[in-house]
Amino acid sequence: MLRGMLSLSTTSPHGKARPDPTARAPADPLEPLARQFRDLRSSRDGLSAREAARRLEVYGPNELARRGGRRWPGELARQFTHPLALLLMLAAVLAWVSGTPELGIAIAAVILLNAGFAFAQEMQAEQAVEALAAFLPERALVLRDGDRCEIEARLLVPGDVLLIEEGNASARTRG
Repeated sequence: MLRGMLSLSTTSPHGKARPDPTARAPADPLEPLARQFRDLRSSRDGLSAREAARRLEVYGPNELARRGGRRWPGELARQFTHPLALLLMLAAVLAWVSGTPELGIAIAAVILLNAGFAFAQEMQAEQAVEALAAFLPERALVLRDGDRCEIEARLLVPGDVLLIEEGNASARTRG
């Protein structure tokens, strides 16, 4: 079906309509969706169960990576091994050796402050991710083989067609 390809607003001397060269064809609202299906190698019927299983194997489960256990000592120590921190440590040592220990102490203080702020920021980001994880739905409604299926949200893969209704919490896929 050809919709809105040409605008027929002028007529020829023979009374026939001819295309207006200045008129633009209206945008097809389905084109971006078709492009998404093409790029994700999916269709309006969703993925086949076999293809979804293959993609789950390739991409892994759709879940947030969580860190467990006590990791903060290592994270804090890592702040001191960044290239800038190492360069500043070298500058502090050189300042001390060259006879200006006050400058060396000031540079060391900058290193400590930088490490402390960076560490605190990383800890806050991890806490934010954990808090957001509580809002993710556990199940999702998708099209697989053309049928509506309710699956665990962690089994979503790139190319799945999510069915969302008003009031539903939405599961997100990574990819």
